[in-house]
Parts: sequence; structure tokens; C-alpha cells
Amino acid sequence: MGRRHVGKRDAKDIAKERIESLFKLAEHEARFGDFRRSRRYVSLALRMGERHKVRAGHKRTYCPECLVFFVPPKNVRVRTGRGWVSMTCLDCGHISRYPIRPGR
Repeated sequence: MGRRHVGKRDAKDIAKERIESLFKLAEHEARFGDFRRSRRYVSLALRMGERHKVRAGHKRTYCPECLVFFVPPKNVRVRTGRGWVSMTCLDCGHISRYPIRPGR
């Protein structure tokens, strides 16, 4: 018996599922205070997305600098202004600003 060949579409679907499960694990670890393991899960998910050309879809749930998963009262400060949202990582101090579109 030979090995089963996994097509491109199947590989992308498997990668999406694994990325989702890694982000769920990262959220779980971050909520219970193990930020080191949470960083590892986020970095693995991002690498898998790059390798298989799949978007993670979790752009605003982690710090782009230190890759820690955001848990709002513990490690991120969220502020809103007129037309923008500012997220400050309390671990590394990185500030991410995102525009708010009218009607959303």
C-alpha cells in the first residue's frame, strides 16, 4: 500500500483547522497566565499560515511585536477615540492603532 497523496486544497483545509485549534490553545493558556506557551502557539499558527498561504484571521487578537495572545484586562489596554481603536500591549509596550469604519 502506498502513501495517500494530499492535494493542495486538502492541505489548506487541514492547515486552517490546525491554525484555529492553535489559536484556541493560545487563548486558553493566556487566560490562565501561561503567556510563554501562548506565544509559542501563536508563532506556530502564524508559521503554518505562511507555509500553506492561509490567512490566520486573528489579526487583532495578538501582539504583532511579541506575539502574546491578548486577554484584555491582563495584558492589553484598549482605548477608543474618534475614528480609531488603540491597543497597547502591556508586555512589550507596542501600540497598534486600527481605524473604525462608519456603520460597523
